[in-house]
Amino acid sequence: MPILIDKTTYNLFSYDNEADFENCVEQLADHIFGNSTIYISKKKRMKGSEIISIPDAYLIDMTNPSEPDLYIIENEIISHDPFKHIGIQLLRFATSFDEGKVELRNHLMDVISKNKQMLERLENGCSKSNHRNIDNYLDSAVYKQFKALVIIDEAKDELHNVLQKINANISVLELKSFISDNGEKIYHYDTLYENEEIELAEGPVKTRSNEDIIRMRERRSKCDTIVVPAREDGFKAEFLKNNQWYAIRISAAMKDKIKYIAAYRVAPVSAITHVAEVDTIIPYQKTGKYLLKFKSPASEITPVKLKDSNKKPQGPIYVKYENLIRAKYFDDVL
Repeated sequence: MPILIDKTTYNLFSYDNEADFENCVEQLADHIFGNSTIYISKKKRMKGSEIISIPDAYLIDMTNPSEPDLYIIENEIISHDPFKHIGIQLLRFATSFDEGKVELRNHLMDVISKNKQMLERLENGCSKSNHRNIDNYLDSAVYKQFKALVIIDEAKDELHNVLQKINANISVLELKSFISDNGEKIYHYDTLYENEEIELAEGPVKTRSNEDIIRMRERRSKCDTIVVPAREDGFKAEFLKNNQWYAIRISAAMKDKIKYIAAYRVAPVSAITHVAEVDTIIPYQKTGKYLLKFKSPASEITPVKLKDSNKKPQGPIYVKYENLIRAKYFDDVL
């Protein structure tokens, strides 16, 4: 799978050891997770009852300053066995997390307090929230349910199958490295919030600026509704009759934020017409995507139409429920 850029060919690069891959993740941390996060690579044992485990890193996400989140990070290379190594490691993390929160929280604060950039980011996030100080702010991130991210150089079906067996909030982000003959590297990677949400049906692809990406992440982090494009046959059979929808790609940071799902019915309807409250979000087979089951049948809303006929949702889009039910046009909810 080579990549050609400006007459230079880049070939897929395979890591011989996990340490080199971990260094790559750390170097690209702001690109993968965003610059409103703190990536802590200093390892610390998580001790709970008789189980001792050592995550590769920790991530504090403050994209939505009012609701900071903590992720346990497992950096892996595809050569490791998905069951014996990755699955067992993550099961240990999930099992020991609750009993090791106090010790983990103290470790994180110790590392952050000794790093100027990390401390500034934590203080900045706290200043935009209602928390009284950074200690209380960090507590609000740590004392939540277990969440983890697997960063891997290739996400195969076997990995998704193993993670599906673990009853925990675990997401997979893929990071691929490519190298040219002269040793220059480029990267292709998933992000915590995903950068793209609307594609133009016609015309050239527009490059997002860093400012646009930051605004998109901040807006998305405050959303509670996922809008999915639906063809009429699937809409009637699944959304209306079976009270569910699949297979949906959901960004790692959004899985526990989604409370509602809305259907954008493609042409000739070309409008968002129905909304349902989400009951459960579960892995869909071994795809890395998800199935959303509804609490009750979907409700019809006043159609939210396209204002610009050339701008159509090509995949899941995140919006606020309160904005959606008041909107007249699709652009009004973004």
